[in-house]
Amino acid sequence: MVFSKSDSPLSGKNRKVPFEQRALERVACSLRGEFFLDGLSSWLPMEVLDLSTAGMKVRFDSVFRDVRLREEQFNWTDSRFRFLLKGEFFILSGYFLRIYKQERGYFTVGVEFSAPEPEDQFKLAALYRLSVRRN
Repeated sequence: MVFSKSDSPLSGKNRKVPFEQRALERVACSLRGEFFLDGLSSWLPMEVLDLSTAGMKVRFDSVFRDVRLREEQFNWTDSRFRFLLKGEFFILSGYFLRIYKQERGYFTVGVEFSAPEPEDQFKLAALYRLSVRRN
């Protein structure tokens, strides 16, 4: 549940409810991509659940090639994320913010991009448009 300042039941230091801090709204989508973690020698597949030019929410399997991924590997961890657009990969740097869920062998994790260039922001918008057309 997302609260805005105007409808929050508590304010200031007594706040006990989550507060949405994103600068840009994310939009639901269904995209495929990959991420790379230091310590692993290959790109890992992910599904993008929502997306903005500032970040995304992704889901991926907690086991990859017989290696069990651990929650602590994703706490403010730098990573690279790649997407296929018009037959070419483009790569963005970012970091994992927090794990939303860990269930049934999957992690659902929030990601923030590290200052994407305007050109990369246009590519993210194009990815989203392709996702909408496919669904």
